[in-house]
Order: sequence, then C-alpha cells, then structure tokens
Amino acid sequence: MAVSPSLHSPSSQPAHPAWIAVDWGTSNVRAWTMDDGNSILDQASSPLGMNAIAADDALSFEGVLIGLIDRWLPRDATVRVQVVICGMAGAKQGWLEAPYCSVPVRPEELASGAVRPDISDPRIDVAILPGLKQIDDPDVMRGEETQLVGFMAAHPAFDGWVCLPGTHSKWARVSGGAIRGFKTYMTGEVFALLSKQSILRHSMDDRWDDAVFEQTVREAASAPSGFLHRLFTVRASGLVGNADAASQPGASVLSGAVIGSEIADVVRDLGRDSQIAQIAQIALIGDGKLAGLYRKALAAHGFDADAVDGEAITIAGLASAYRVINIS
Repeated sequence: MAVSPSLHSPSSQPAHPAWIAVDWGTSNVRAWTMDDGNSILDQASSPLGMNAIAADDALSFEGVLIGLIDRWLPRDATVRVQVVICGMAGAKQGWLEAPYCSVPVRPEELASGAVRPDISDPRIDVAILPGLKQIDDPDVMRGEETQLVGFMAAHPAFDGWVCLPGTHSKWARVSGGAIRGFKTYMTGEVFALLSKQSILRHSMDDRWDDAVFEQTVREAASAPSGFLHRLFTVRASGLVGNADAASQPGASVLSGAVIGSEIADVVRDLGRDSQIAQIAQIALIGDGKLAGLYRKALAAHGFDADAVDGEAITIAGLASAYRVINIS
C-alpha cells in the first residue's frame, strides 16, 4: 500500500504549514506538519497523552498541543493554521467530547461530526474527529476509525474485513465505501495481564518458537472450549516434568492461545458471511512483530492478509478529514 508521504528538507519548508495532523492517544501524542499536497514537512511526539493530562492539573490539552507545535506556527495571528485531531482528545475524559457516529458510516460523515473546542491561541483552529459506535452487539472505537478512513481512501473498492491489531484489536467490515460494523477483542490486554500479573508470568522468557505459536493457533480453533485449560498448561508443563511441553516457550503458547481464540472467532464469522468467504479479502493495519503474528495466525487458517503501515494510514485518514473540514 503506497501511502508514504515524503518528508521535506528544512530548506524547502514554507513559512508555515498548510495544516497540522495530530493523533492523540491515551499514553502519547504525535503531530505532523503538512503542506498543501499533504506531504509531511516535520513531525513531533510527546508522552503527554490523555492519561498524563488527566493526572496533572497543571497540564491542559491546548497547552500540550502548543508546546508540541509552536515552532511550526506563524509568529503572529495573521494566519490561522487548521489542526485536525483524532483519538482520545475527543473522549469524555479528553479535551472536548466528540460524540460517536453510528455505523454504518461513510468517511465524509465522520469528518462532518468533528467538534471545535474553544481556543485561546489565535494562530490555530482545532477540529477533533469523532469515534464510532455500534448499537447492536455494542462496541466503540476512537482513533482506529481514522486509520480505516485512510485505508479506504487508498483502497476505494475494498470489500472485506480490516484488522487493526493492538491492546484492543479491532475488526471492521468495510464495503461499498462505508464502515458497516466492527468487533473488538481484548487480546493484547489479556496477554499483558496474564504474562505479567498471573501465575503464567513465571513461564515467560525471551524464547520464541513460530511452530509452537502456529500449532497453538490451530488448537484454539479445533478446541475452543479448552482455552482456559490450555492457558494453565503453560505453567503446569514445567512443573510435572513433561520435557516436550516444558520445552515450548511460554510466550509462544500464550500468544497462540489468545490470538488464536480471536482469529478462530473471526474465521467463524467469515464462514457465515458467504460474500466474504468467496472473496476472502482481509487487510491488516500495522507493522512489526504483532502484525506478523496476525499474518501467521490467519495463514494457519488459509487466509492471506497484506499489512499496511499504520502511521501512513493514520495521516491519510486525517488528510481525508481535513479535505472535508476545509470545504465546510
């Protein structure tokens, strides 16, 4: 997927950006200054995500934002730079709540739901994008919808499921230029809790075995009711002298069990969706080890999934929203 905006050299940068893209997460915030062609001029990040601001009365969203982007802004207020923000800045505990939009929804409808907080700095105009909600089979997302919009801009004819692996993995049904529905799995959070705070932490080390991971993924599908029992074998195998089981890296088994359980449920949905079963379009948003594990897990079920860069897709989604906001 080719959404990889170029980074201009400092000598070619204009006096001020055309607009600024911001992804405000729970634990960090990232910003990119953009030109008229949506190429990146510069970028910056900060650990002052929503949680840090909520925990410190001396911090404010506007103050953190200005601290991050001030060097990009004009010295006077003759020009107001548009800032488009996705993520937790629009949560109830964030800067200003941007109410969820209900699925099904099209990208332009999402952008039209942006809210504008009161700003004391006259050099910027801020728009905060909404998240998504699903009434039937209750679910929400905030931030990932912007990545979905960026993906859809690059793949307008896509008809299938888009997976966004993470602490709370999202699977979104995309069809006909709209986000039709989605499901969230607490896979990453469950792995973190079990590997760090449960008895299984004693079986975690740096070893890894792809074959063990893939085998456990297949077991999660063939015997889904045995999930909780399989988890305990990670610990028990090393205590009862079962050499074969004890030699299996605990992280590989635990990852295979939790990711495998998620993928098995998704595959069952695919089997119920005859249209998807025929075309089997699945895309992964993300890169690195986690996306690689999801590709392996899907491959164990016979599905091929292309991974696309999460940062580039986020910027593309913010750019899509900026176009709508700039027109309205």
